[in-house]
Amino acid sequence: MARIKHRRGRHFMDENGRLFWINGPEEHCYLSEQRQWRCGLSFEDVLDWKQCAPSGLVSQRFGSLRAACEAYEHRQITWYQDLYLRRMGEQMAAHRSDPDYKPTAMQEAEARGARPRIQPWRLPDPAGPVCGLPPRAMAAVPAAQAGPEAMGQEVTHARRRRRSLAGPQKGTPLLSPPVR
Repeated sequence: MARIKHRRGRHFMDENGRLFWINGPEEHCYLSEQRQWRCGLSFEDVLDWKQCAPSGLVSQRFGSLRAACEAYEHRQITWYQDLYLRRMGEQMAAHRSDPDYKPTAMQEAEARGARPRIQPWRLPDPAGPVCGLPPRAMAAVPAAQAGPEAMGQEVTHARRRRRSLAGPQKGTPLLSPPVR
């Protein structure tokens, strides 16, 4: 027996994380498997940000939404591959997988003055240097002791090694002689 873990309207997710949408009129509906391409999003985020699209896998028809859900839970579904729906889902996925994607309704709400929302899959910009070290100008002197004259000085980066400008000493061979 399969268990429906989350449900919102015509969308539901089972205990294995597979997402489905109930398509068609209520008295003649069918299930459509939805493919997801971003990991780590909640069920609500997947639906709000439209991060799913049809995989092309569809079921037989049912007389009601409840009958469709019960048939799924009791594993009484016959699955078919709908190639048109699959191609349409691939086009939707290509469009919606853009890192800057926002659903049209969300864009329109923001244009009317709603608070802008940041995509949950985007990481925040780093606050400092990516390597985890303080900025080069401040690396050698603590902030409390740094004066205006210290701000313009070039400080060697803590992980950078300098090569000697002198070159090899006289009488020192560049390469070791071959061992015999």
